[in-house]
Amino acid sequence: MNFPVSSVRRVFRIENGGTPTSDPWNWDGEVPWATPVDLAKCDGSRISATQRSITIAGLHSGSNSVPEGSLIVSSRAPIGYIAETTGVMAFNQGCKGLVPARKVDIRFFRYQLSTMVEQLQSYGQGSTFSELSADNLATIPIVVPSLSYQRHVANYLDAETTHIDTLISKKHRLIELINSRLICLAEDASSGNGGEKETGIPSLSNIPSSWRVLRNKVFMRESSDRTPDGSEEMLSVSHITGVTPRSEKTVYMFEAESTVGYKVVRPGDLVINTMWAWMGAAGVARTEGIVSPAYGVYRIDSDIMLPEFYDILVRTPAYITEMTRFSRGVTSSRLRLYPDEFLRLSAPVPPIEVQREIVDSFHTKRLAIQQICDLLASQIDLLTERRQALITAVVNGELSVV
Repeated sequence: MNFPVSSVRRVFRIENGGTPTSDPWNWDGEVPWATPVDLAKCDGSRISATQRSITIAGLHSGSNSVPEGSLIVSSRAPIGYIAETTGVMAFNQGCKGLVPARKVDIRFFRYQLSTMVEQLQSYGQGSTFSELSADNLATIPIVVPSLSYQRHVANYLDAETTHIDTLISKKHRLIELINSRLICLAEDASSGNGGEKETGIPSLSNIPSSWRVLRNKVFMRESSDRTPDGSEEMLSVSHITGVTPRSEKTVYMFEAESTVGYKVVRPGDLVINTMWAWMGAAGVARTEGIVSPAYGVYRIDSDIMLPEFYDILVRTPAYITEMTRFSRGVTSSRLRLYPDEFLRLSAPVPPIEVQREIVDSFHTKRLAIQQICDLLASQIDLLTERRQALITAVVNGELSVV
């Protein structure tokens, strides 16, 4: 089926975004303010809430907005996230707004543009980073069937994608439940799975009497080694996966223009995201790399504490509670775990041979759980591919739904 083709400028009015100044009266107002980070969370669907908001004064002084039933497209870092607005929404300079210039079913074009990410990116320009300008966006060709057909396609895709999304959501939930079992295993391991009660760590009190309780400063020290050129692998620190190469992440993550002077991480080093320690964003690195200077990097004395054992301990709910208790800040979202406070924390320290036994047992159980999670993740990938292929075939007329 062949549809009429037009350029984006013939169907939409294109609006540029902006960021108000830091004046307090520009922020925390009634107008949601979208960035590429917000769009990443709802890519291909609708957006109603954002991390930050601005006031009417902020909107008029440095930003821009689009009405309900418009599209917001990320135009840099990266190019190609798409979301449909459910109300008036402002956005920053990393986005472009598409306001219908004629009567359309906005859902159809949201679906269509979500299949055109590579094409959108190919229109980007720039030496430091690629950016999709309003002029280039305006020239991109899109298919424009009749309004009745737009509605028919949108209704069909709404029903089909909802079904697929429900299946994907259930599998994600199953992964969460399985991972919660892994957390229970970690808590059992780091507390000795029962035993006589010890004092000194209120949230990890149920440990064997043969274990020692030592402050972190006894068996670790802060490391401030810096990279001279920033050429090493960038690492990410998550409360879910611990320390992993950033290249393995599939979601958008902010990247600095230069990583010169970042902290060097060596295998066996503990890395803590100072801002998100209260969420458990910490872990022991398995590979060499670099992290932000704002992170904490600690070198562990393996004669006293095996890094692999501490990696189990540091992301258990009980120990996260301890890290939160030693963090400083007015509200939970602003808590920071600074080195002097972190090194004051106490930890259960079994004999080295016991640590090895616990680590080996835990890794065996984790491998079995990981295999199940990998299978579910593979199924999610297949469903996601099926979803995208279906949308592409329908909006391009390759699959008739009449």
